[in-house]
Amino acid sequence: MLLFYVFYYLLSVLLIFQGLHLASEVSAPLGTLPEEVGQAPTPSLHWGSFLTAYGALGILIGLFSHQYEYLVSALRPLVSIGALIMASFAIWIIFRGRRVVYMAEPAADHGDHGHA
Repeated sequence: MLLFYVFYYLLSVLLIFQGLHLASEVSAPLGTLPEEVGQAPTPSLHWGSFLTAYGALGILIGLFSHQYEYLVSALRPLVSIGALIMASFAIWIIFRGRRVVYMAEPAADHGDHGHA
């Protein structure tokens, strides 16, 4: 059971960190990607808030399960749902998370500089 708790808390903490990173990336980007490759602020904030809330709920239920035995039976479904949420989040990040927004105006023309 101890090994299960390790993976359970690890998943919950991972959900919290991913959620916090995604929610804060909207207001304070790290600057590792160009400005044209941005993420949509509203879905990112919703995903980040959801991931953080679910991870915090998982940690609270996990901590209370040490005191109250009847909560232990809720941990296995919570870890399964958490894994599905993480997989859904990964699919969203890969296919829908970032979109390239092309600049509205072309770059300035500085002449050909002899390159014909």
